[in-house]
Amino acid sequence: MKIDLTSPESSLFSSGVVGWRLDEEAPRLLALCREAGIPCDDLLDKPVKRQREKAAERLLLCQAFGRPVTLLHTEQGAPLVEGIDVNISISHTQQMVVLAWSEDHIIGIDAEQADRRQVIKVRDKFLNDKEKQFISPDDLAAHIIAWTAKEAMIKVTRNSAVNWTDDICLEPFTVDEVETRLFAWCDGRRYTLATRVLQGHYVTLAEPCLK
Repeated sequence: MKIDLTSPESSLFSSGVVGWRLDEEAPRLLALCREAGIPCDDLLDKPVKRQREKAAERLLLCQAFGRPVTLLHTEQGAPLVEGIDVNISISHTQQMVVLAWSEDHIIGIDAEQADRRQVIKVRDKFLNDKEKQFISPDDLAAHIIAWTAKEAMIKVTRNSAVNWTDDICLEPFTVDEVETRLFAWCDGRRYTLATRVLQGHYVTLAEPCLK
């Protein structure tokens, strides 16, 4: 089921953002692709989980750009749309696919299930000492926001070699039930991030500070 993340309920996102909650089984999603004229036969030999993710991804791309498009990747693995000068970012979970795009600047998006407590257990792998001072060890929401923020930062910087703890630094933030805004630094540049809870997920978008 498509979810519009640029609706008034999700107005914190300055870039275009859409999501798809994976309620449908793979045959239904493939049928929707065919109805929209989106090629999908190449997915038939993929695992069912992958079929669902990629079919939903192609449906979102079609709806975002008004026609079926071809998704390519740079040498660094960043997604791009063939023939369209636009920046995009994509994130998958077991239950959702989200797509963000901007004609003006590079962006990064990440989504994570709101109940994924495993994130707390690996906090040492993505939080530095300063971040541990303002993120309580038992605050699940703050951990998932920080996790998705750093994932989104890796995508917006287009650098998978970035070190989560040493190279990405989050400024102190306060979790808000509706929307959480925060800032991060990487390689001397400041980024603005926004997080919303949607359909049982935290969705975080990262963009360069434009001012």
